[in-house]
Amino acid sequence: MKIYLKTPEFDQEKLIRSYLHPDKGLFFYFRHMCMRMQAHFTTLIPHEKIPKVFIHGNPHTENYLITDQGAGMADFDRSRIGAYAWDIVRFLCSLSLKRIENNTPFLNATVLEYFREGYMRGFEVHKTPYKEASKSIDRANFDVWYNSTREYLDAEVKWAKEMRKSPLNVHNKVLVKILEGYLKSRKEEDLLKEYEIEEAGKAKGTFGNKRILLVLRPKKNQSKDKILLELKTVYEDPDTQHYFNPFKHHGLRMIKASELYAPLVEQGLGYATYKGQEYWGRQIPHRSAKIKDKLNEFEQVDIAYSVATQLGRAHRKSLQKDMKPDVLMKHFQLHYDHFIGLAIQMNQELIQGHQKYVELYHNKYSPSLIIAEEAENGLELI
Repeated sequence: MKIYLKTPEFDQEKLIRSYLHPDKGLFFYFRHMCMRMQAHFTTLIPHEKIPKVFIHGNPHTENYLITDQGAGMADFDRSRIGAYAWDIVRFLCSLSLKRIENNTPFLNATVLEYFREGYMRGFEVHKTPYKEASKSIDRANFDVWYNSTREYLDAEVKWAKEMRKSPLNVHNKVLVKILEGYLKSRKEEDLLKEYEIEEAGKAKGTFGNKRILLVLRPKKNQSKDKILLELKTVYEDPDTQHYFNPFKHHGLRMIKASELYAPLVEQGLGYATYKGQEYWGRQIPHRSAKIKDKLNEFEQVDIAYSVATQLGRAHRKSLQKDMKPDVLMKHFQLHYDHFIGLAIQMNQELIQGHQKYVELYHNKYSPSLIIAEEAENGLELI
């Protein structure tokens, strides 16, 4: 439990409120513990003989993205070379925490068996597309589903709203330099002959990474749609003995992971560097949704099979050169039940860590922050 223990003493109020939320707090805590979980995972199972691949790094249910181009596990901030088993354990942990009925310690046997079958299918038929989720999409949040970027911006939703909270001058030197670097990485330097920056702003992500959001509008042909871009600072997790970044730029690392795991799901991928700070960029879609709600058993089966085919396919395609495919598959078949046991153990430890955090808060601070009352008033805490 100690590895998952945080104290609220130095946390900002917004973060504390997120951790204490009666419905979302535990999963938010889980999301924040990704790298601690990975470090703990290396102590629970010898890594020397686990086949290495280019892992997704942080596959969990709320990273499942649905767009016009397709659906799949996205958000590749934690992607790097590492033990293939990590992706499996991390996802199973997340799915267990997202059950509507969680009166058992972990996922039921049917869900776990469908994940097993999906992983093997994706691995064996890696030259074909992975299986997208179907019924699970019923529980996706489709708040962002517009006919054009112009319509998205007019609706003042999500990133449009965030951009306008902290506006930037469109001639800001830093903004222009980062945009130019991003366009250069995409070999689209000439785009600024046809488009100009209409508005821009800065924002922060869920865990504090900085974002620049900007709108490009066509200079002449007003029938063309506008372009909404996100340029964000990358996570630069330190290399370890078992997990490391093989790319010269962290933005390039994320692009290669996207192409491997979820091709076409995210558009306009590029990267830039400004004064030593690395950035990753994408075009924000005017139609996108993520699965935020908890899932019933049928939906768990659906999303488990889908993600398993995606992971299996990408793991096969990114096997390190000295590793034969049948070696990884044999390892998976022999150790899958062990991976499940480790996921159960880590989830239990994480739940205990979260419970201790809540206990520390209420013991040390005045319980004036009444989460139940705020939930009744309809306040969004995360």
